[in-house]
Amino acid sequence: MDENAKVPPHSLETERAVLGAMILFPETTEIGLERLDEDMFYSPAHRIIFNRILQMVQDNQPVDSITINEALIKHGELDKVGGAEYIAQLVNTVITPAHFEEYVELLEEKALLRKIVKLCTDAIDRAYRGPGDVKLFVDSVEAEFYRISENRLRGDFVPIQSVVRQVHQDILELQKSKRIISGISTGYRDLDKILAGFHPSDYVVVAGRTSAGKTAFALSLVRNIAIRPEESERKGVAIFTLEMSKEQIVLRLLAAEAKVSAQAMREGFLTHEEVNKLTMKVDRVASAPIYIDDTPNLTVMEMRSKARRLARRVDIDMIVVDYLQLVRPSVRADSRQEEVASISRSLKALARELGVTVVALAQLSRRVEESRDHRPKLSHLRESGAIEQDADVVLLLYRPEAHGIPTIDVNGVEVPSEGVAELIVAKQRNGPTGSVYMTFDKKCISFEPYEMEYSSQAPPPPAGQFVDDTETLPPADFDSGIDEFGGV
Repeated sequence: MDENAKVPPHSLETERAVLGAMILFPETTEIGLERLDEDMFYSPAHRIIFNRILQMVQDNQPVDSITINEALIKHGELDKVGGAEYIAQLVNTVITPAHFEEYVELLEEKALLRKIVKLCTDAIDRAYRGPGDVKLFVDSVEAEFYRISENRLRGDFVPIQSVVRQVHQDILELQKSKRIISGISTGYRDLDKILAGFHPSDYVVVAGRTSAGKTAFALSLVRNIAIRPEESERKGVAIFTLEMSKEQIVLRLLAAEAKVSAQAMREGFLTHEEVNKLTMKVDRVASAPIYIDDTPNLTVMEMRSKARRLARRVDIDMIVVDYLQLVRPSVRADSRQEEVASISRSLKALARELGVTVVALAQLSRRVEESRDHRPKLSHLRESGAIEQDADVVLLLYRPEAHGIPTIDVNGVEVPSEGVAELIVAKQRNGPTGSVYMTFDKKCISFEPYEMEYSSQAPPPPAGQFVDDTETLPPADFDSGIDEFGGV
């Protein structure tokens, strides 16, 4: 048979059975309208009939063999579908609605197969004609296939009734458990109070100056999510490290988990006790669901492609990109700002496509150094305001000790800045902003919750300081780097 003469997958008999049941049995009409659309019918006549039923339901008109005939006559469509005899034939072929949902599922499958055929045909045609940028072409085709594999091609909108009950159930579960976390716990109690954890499809930007602690903080999050919890509660994490090798990343994870000096590990000067501590943590780290890609000079399309393939094989809840400005754009733009904006949009799209949290590290501009206290602000995000616009959450890192500032205000109490870091929640699309204080361990290159020693004159501050969006953020700056390790 000639290749072009092949008929796309379809089942006219199933289409007739579905439409007949929708005309004859009111209880099947709503199910059909909720799960199907006109593109799922191969026959043009059946598409017309389906659309007419849809319009009648929207107009609160009853649907039966008589009213559907009248509606088709009114709009000049009866002859196009085969006349009143064909409508009668649809109804007469249906005896019971018992298998209606199985028929609907079969129509969905046939429609999905037609989409695959169309996608393949279009891809072959474009490949022969010359698709332009080949990498961009491959990424677009792969993205379409991924959506098909995830059954996400059908429909752009979801009826609210299919969402409300699940949301209500989630709320009731939170009430029962009395937990403040509705997403994945970050491992930091005060941060979870503000963010309620990380959520699927969130694009989180962690920004700071060079050697401000971006990688160290990101790896601390990775440990809290993928290593520290009980094995059954660990979440999968993918790491794209464009600045460090996978060996450097693992060394840092081991040092932080075993609480030993990363520098001593590198130089081979661990004590016998430290070697034992490290050995005890190796299996725990090795069994964690962490996946590392240290390919340098990745384009954002290559990154998305690799993430899709990994997500097909294993469960992934968070993706870390270290760091955003090192990702290469898929297509060269007129300015660096436009390139960074394109990369940022692509990372946000990846979070939504895979239903994961994407944590992207980003550099702040040198303008931070121009301020008296070197305090970072959203306006300091380097090279593109689009990063702030795209992000669901922006976290700014600052450690005043690194800038020679001797003290820091922690919830109204002035304390020495040595080893004290502040994480500023500068933007949160769906919640409050605020500040969280942490301790940076230079030796292990890790962040831990800040525990304040209170004198009799200084009462304990409230846990987790919240700031309304309309107010000015409290003083907070953060860094965490030590030169011998490069950017941390």
